[in-house]
Amino acid sequence: MLQTIREKLTGWFDIFILGAIALTLVISFGNIDTGFSGGAVAASVNGEEIAVREFRQLYQRQRQQWEASYRTQMPEVLAAEMGNSVIQSLVRNRVVAQYVRDEGYRINDDDVIASITGLEAFKVGGRFSKPAYEQLLQSQGLNRQRFEYEQRQSMQMSQFAEGLANTAFYTPAEFRRYIELDGESRDLEYVVLNAADWSKDVVVSEDEIQQYYDANPLSYQSEESVSLVYVEIDYASIVNNVAMGDEEAQSYFDKNPDEFRGPDERHARHILVPFSEDEAAAAELAESLRQRLLAGESFTELAAQYSADSGTAGSGGDLGWLGSGDAPAGEFEDALFVLAENEISPSIRTEYGFHLIRLDGLREGDVLDFAKVKAQLLTRLRDDAAADVYGELLDELDELALESLDGLAPVAEAMGLELGQIDSFTRSGGLPLGYSPLLVDTVFSFEVLEDGENSPVIDLDEGRAVVVQVTEYRPAAVKPFAAVRDEILARITGDEAVLRAADSGNQLVVKLNAGGNPDALLKPLALAWNRPEGVRRGSPDIAADLAAEVFRAPRPEMLEGGDMGKGYQGLLLASGDYAVFRVVAVHPGQPELYTQEDRDLRKGQLASRLGGGQATAVVEALVAESDVRVTPGLIGNQSDLF
Repeated sequence: MLQTIREKLTGWFDIFILGAIALTLVISFGNIDTGFSGGAVAASVNGEEIAVREFRQLYQRQRQQWEASYRTQMPEVLAAEMGNSVIQSLVRNRVVAQYVRDEGYRINDDDVIASITGLEAFKVGGRFSKPAYEQLLQSQGLNRQRFEYEQRQSMQMSQFAEGLANTAFYTPAEFRRYIELDGESRDLEYVVLNAADWSKDVVVSEDEIQQYYDANPLSYQSEESVSLVYVEIDYASIVNNVAMGDEEAQSYFDKNPDEFRGPDERHARHILVPFSEDEAAAAELAESLRQRLLAGESFTELAAQYSADSGTAGSGGDLGWLGSGDAPAGEFEDALFVLAENEISPSIRTEYGFHLIRLDGLREGDVLDFAKVKAQLLTRLRDDAAADVYGELLDELDELALESLDGLAPVAEAMGLELGQIDSFTRSGGLPLGYSPLLVDTVFSFEVLEDGENSPVIDLDEGRAVVVQVTEYRPAAVKPFAAVRDEILARITGDEAVLRAADSGNQLVVKLNAGGNPDALLKPLALAWNRPEGVRRGSPDIAADLAAEVFRAPRPEMLEGGDMGKGYQGLLLASGDYAVFRVVAVHPGQPELYTQEDRDLRKGQLASRLGGGQATAVVEALVAESDVRVTPGLIGNQSDLF
């Protein structure tokens, strides 16, 4: 089956992909259970092991993504929580994988092929490229069998989730209610008390500033930092200086004609014997026909008499010229592509019946014209040459940096490269090198920081690498009071202003709900009411947290006899300002105003929402029923994992 997939994943014959792909495309595969565990065990699920290697790979990838996003090292508490999350994710995936396998979920080869060939990471010029596919898998440490296995299993798990979504049940009344909520709008009146308006009345003494500074030393600590020098190898600058002429391209083209040739085609004939009601009898008939063919009887006559393929029986079973992917079934193609000319295959079973196949001819694919491929070929050859130079320079840089006892200056001089310098590099990185977990870990490692050694080569990103040398280390220290006094003053003033604005807002809410005149109460504040109508969920016209609270507020008709008076409420916004608001009217969504297309879309959304809840419940139930064992000490405290 996997052989069928590999043969079908041929694609068109691109000639410009090999040089640049590895340096320009990055793909990442999810944490699908692969079935290829080995080494130490992180956990077991119903007796099936999850390798520590699998756990570490996913954990490290997620941690690196977090640290790259926030440009700082992950706190240990959060790192432990992430470890818990990763192992739980791996366990749940394994549980679902076991379930879909045991329940007989199936994905056919054609669907797997369509999924893989549709992935953008494997496309060059908008079309699937088999060399790009193989090269990218190799760069990720995967082989085709493993990735195809993963892809099939991922699709099976998606089939399981989609099946629950598609079977989610809801009544017409529930759908109408969903539409009413989806299309609901509200009229309101609100006012925002800007905290900054209260800051001018805040008076902060020098003693208060000093006390705050003394009580919060860690808040005003300088970052641990270093000064460093570095030598960089940049692929982009190399490729720009590589010269490649038409002669080199023509020479390569002439020496490697098969790279610029289309797929071979095979002229085939077949006789199809259908299963009918007795498969054994069909197999026996197919074998008897094969023996007659081997004895010399006419293929065309037997095809006309016995073949169930009405489209070809009249022409002696002639299928014409077939390329890769053109055969009626994968098993058929596998058999055809190993036949010698005029050879007759054994009986081949497919979903249609039993086939007897004869190869009548073989022709090579057409060769591309050099003029059509020259530009792409020049690019590829230049990229290949640059990649070779890049690799050689990295090896040289690594060796010279290791051998140099006088820092990086002699290394830069020997290689004819610039010695770069960064005055302040912290655990959040520093320009122009930027941030990466590997870079930060290396700079602040014992060998580089304490022993003053030159670092090994550090990959920053695709096509860019450096070695570094720390020239000065500055530990974290509390900043002098004078340097942070104004910052503390602004902090105390801002916090007090927020409290005063909120206090004024709370008093306003009390007076409004007691029956005070809304406009009159705002006059002393020099503010006016905003009275928008028809506000929808997620409206960009008001603050997001205020919009969310507006739709959580009770309807006006629910306030009668309650303890909310006129229905005014207060909300401290994320900005530090304070909002006072009241819902004036609620307008339910009207199903009759929705087009059929909109209704179908909302039905899908509702089914997906209900199905998602069902899927979560099913997975949790499967986990609860499974024998899950996590290796002690893997991620610290695991008592609440499962």
